[in-house]
Amino acid sequence: MIPKYFRCGDPTGKCPLAVTRDIVKKDPTWKCPCANPVCEDSQEPVDLVNGLSKGRARLVYGGLAALAILFIALKMTLASDPAEKRLGEMRAQLTSFESEIAKLETSTSPAKPPESPASRASSLESTADELMEKASLALNEQNPATVDASLKQIRAHLGSVRLFAESADAPSAGTGVRSAEASRLIVKLQGLEEEGDTIREEKTADNSSLVPAIEDFLDSVKSTTGRVRRLVAVQSGASAALTPAQKEAMASLASQLEDMEQQLAAFAPPAKLPFQLGEADYRMAASSDLASSLVSQLVAKWAGGEPIPGPKGSYFLRSTRQGKIVVETRSAEDGFAKLASGEIATFISDRAPTSAELQRLGANLIESRSVAEVIALDALTLLVHPDAPMDSFTLTDGSAKSFSAGPQDSPAHRRAILAGLNASASANPGGEQAALTDKSAIALGLYHSEGTNLRAKRLAVRASSKAQALKPSPFTIATEDYSLGFRIVAWTGRNPKPQALAFVKFTTSNEGQKVVSDQGYVDLRLRPMQGDIPPEIMAALAAALGVDRIQSAMRLSTNLRFATNSSELDLKAQADIERLPRFVADNHPTEKVVILGFTDSTGPDARHKPLSKERAEVVAAELRRSKVDTRSGGMGQAFPVDSNDTESGKARNRRSEVWIVKP
Repeated sequence: MIPKYFRCGDPTGKCPLAVTRDIVKKDPTWKCPCANPVCEDSQEPVDLVNGLSKGRARLVYGGLAALAILFIALKMTLASDPAEKRLGEMRAQLTSFESEIAKLETSTSPAKPPESPASRASSLESTADELMEKASLALNEQNPATVDASLKQIRAHLGSVRLFAESADAPSAGTGVRSAEASRLIVKLQGLEEEGDTIREEKTADNSSLVPAIEDFLDSVKSTTGRVRRLVAVQSGASAALTPAQKEAMASLASQLEDMEQQLAAFAPPAKLPFQLGEADYRMAASSDLASSLVSQLVAKWAGGEPIPGPKGSYFLRSTRQGKIVVETRSAEDGFAKLASGEIATFISDRAPTSAELQRLGANLIESRSVAEVIALDALTLLVHPDAPMDSFTLTDGSAKSFSAGPQDSPAHRRAILAGLNASASANPGGEQAALTDKSAIALGLYHSEGTNLRAKRLAVRASSKAQALKPSPFTIATEDYSLGFRIVAWTGRNPKPQALAFVKFTTSNEGQKVVSDQGYVDLRLRPMQGDIPPEIMAALAAALGVDRIQSAMRLSTNLRFATNSSELDLKAQADIERLPRFVADNHPTEKVVILGFTDSTGPDARHKPLSKERAEVVAAELRRSKVDTRSGGMGQAFPVDSNDTESGKARNRRSEVWIVKP
C-alpha cells in the first residue's frame, strides 16, 4: 500500500490535528487521535513533495532552482567560448530584472486604466452642472426633502472637487519611488542591449553558431524594456499635474458649488400664505429681480408688516393699514399686458414699454407722469480683475467684444441685451465672481447688487471716443451721465387705484427713497458734488451771473432733459424740477442757481451755444416761477456724455445741468 499524506479538516475543530494543521502520513497502523468514526470524510490530501518535506515544498523547489542556476553557472564556467559564458550571465541578469519588474507591476497595476486630470476635471464639471440644475429646481419647488437631498449631494461633490484640486499636483503614494525604480531598470536594460549588440556584431563576423541565441536574448531585452516603459507611462499619468487653466476652472467650480450650498443651507420651508391670490386687495408686479431686491422692502415699509415669500417669486403681506397685498414677479411683456388688462394695479419695470404696450396703457407719450413715475436708478457695470491693466472701456470700439454675463436669465444678461452689448451667457457666474476668476474677462454686473466691499475693479465707460470716461457712482448714475445707467419706473396705467397712487407717492418720499438707497439702488434725493471744476464751466457760471469770478460752485445730482421729439421735460426731469425749489430753500437759500445747457453736435457750430442757452433758459424760467433765483448759460456741444452718432446718444447729450453758485 502506497502511503498517503493529508491534513485534518474537521469542521468541528474537535480533532487536535485540525487545530495544528500538521501533515499526517497515513498507513495501516495510523489511528485518529480523537477516534472520529468519520475521520476519512475530513481528510484533505497533500501532494508527495509537501508530505515528504512536512509542508516545506517551497524550500525544496527553491533549492532545486538554486542547484539549476549553479549548474548553469558551472556549465558556463567550463564553456570554452567566453561570449557564451557572458551571454549566460546576461540572461541571469535579465531574469533578475524581470523579477523586479513583476514586483513593480503588481504594486502599480490598477483595476482599470488611470483617469487623466483633464478627464477627471471634465467629469467633475459635468456632474456639478447636473447637481446644480437639480438644486435650482429643488429651490424653485420649495420641497424641504428635495432641498435636503440636493444639499447633501452638493456638499459631497464639493468635497470631491476640493480633494481633486488639492491632490492633482501631488503624486499618489509611492508613485515617485516606483517611477525612479522603473527608470533605473530602463538604464540597466539599455546597458544589456548595448552589450548584446556588441557581442552579436563580433559573432556575426566570426559566423558563430551563437548568433541566433544572442538575437533571441536581444528580443527578450527589448520586450522587457517595453514593459518597463509602459510602467513609467502609468506612473506619469498617475502624477500628472493640472494646468493653470484647469486649476482656475476647479476654483470657479468650487466657488459655484459653495454658493449653491449656501442657498440650499439657507432654505426655509415656505410659510403658510396669509391669504389666497384671489383675495388680494392690491396686486402689483415687478420685472427682473426687482420684487425680491427692492419692491417687497418698499411695500413692507409703506404698509407695515413682513412680506411672506410665495410661489414663483411672489410676496404676500397682510396689513392693517393697506389690506391684503401681493407682489408678483413677471416679465416686462407680461407685466405691461397684465397692467393694461387691469389684472394688476402697478407694474415696476427696469425697461420702458414699447409703443404698442404704451398705447394699451392709454398714454400718448412714454414719458408721461399720468401713468408713470421714476422711483430709483440702477446701472450695468463693467468689471475686471483688480490686477487687470485696463481702467476704461469705449463702447463703440468694443461692439464685437463678448462680455461675461452669467446665466441667460440673469438680470445682468437681460440689461446687456437692452444696452446692445454682446453678452456671453452660460451656466457659469457673471459679475464680480467672473472677473475675479478670469483675468482676461470683462464681466457684467449690476450696481445695486455689488455692495460696498467690491473686490473687482469697475471700469470707466465711454460711449464714444469723444465722450467723457465715467465710472458708475451714485452721482454719475443719478445725473444719468453714466451711459449704462437705467431707470426703475412704477407704472399705474389708466384709472389708477388709490392704493397704487399712494404707494408710488411713498416710493418717491424721503422715507421711501431711504429704502431705495438701503437696497443698493441709487435714490432720487438731490445732493451736491464738490471737486475740481473745468475752467470752461467756471467761466460760463460767472458769465451767467454777470460777474468776473465766483467763490464756489457745486453741481447737483440731476440733469434736466427734454423728452424725445418734444419741448416738454422728460419724466425724471419733471419730478426733479419740483424737488429743486424745496431743496434750494432748505439747503442753499443765499446762493444762486445756474442752469447750464448742452447740445448734441447736430447743425452748424455757431448755432450750438445759443441753442444750449435757449434750452437752459426754459428750465430757468420754470424754476423762477417757483421763486428760485435762477440764471442760465450755454455750453454748446462741449463735454458730451454719450455718442453723437446715435439718436439716443444725442438725446443724452442734450441736457441741462443744475449748479449752486456763490458769487
